[in-house]
Amino acid sequence: MLRLPLTASILVSHALSVKMRHRFIFADSSKCIGCLSCELACAAANAGISFQEAYATAKSLISRNRVVKYEGKTAPLQCMHCEDASCMAVCPHGVIEKMDDFIRLNEDACVGCGTCVRVCPYGALSLQEKNGRIIAQKCNLCSKLPTGPSCIKVCTT
Repeated sequence: MLRLPLTASILVSHALSVKMRHRFIFADSSKCIGCLSCELACAAANAGISFQEAYATAKSLISRNRVVKYEGKTAPLQCMHCEDASCMAVCPHGVIEKMDDFIRLNEDACVGCGTCVRVCPYGALSLQEKNGRIIAQKCNLCSKLPTGPSCIKVCTT
């Protein structure tokens, strides 16, 4: 079941399986134009500012997704919220957990060891500085926003 019309290049997908029902973002590389709006929207949402404010802010903005180009096609790369998430399995501190229908990383408890970053098959986690600490970060599907993932709302295709 999809939440948006099939004309968008970025959609939230609900995968059904025996183990769990989970959400992840599906990007159609045949439609993506590489405009980077999804990166800016992600960074703005996680900084607590609007998409429009992101253009003029002096804040350092860090996106939890990134647009990649491969063989002439572009698409955003972000956490796929795997059913058997290797990042969750190897986290020595247990700060990555299944939460409802996605994989959540508790940034407040993260010690920044980077183990999760090394095992992600999608390269969707990164180590970033936040409030003087190095921590892992990944897509959280804008779980704190009632409107859902900000990248989907701004996708132009």
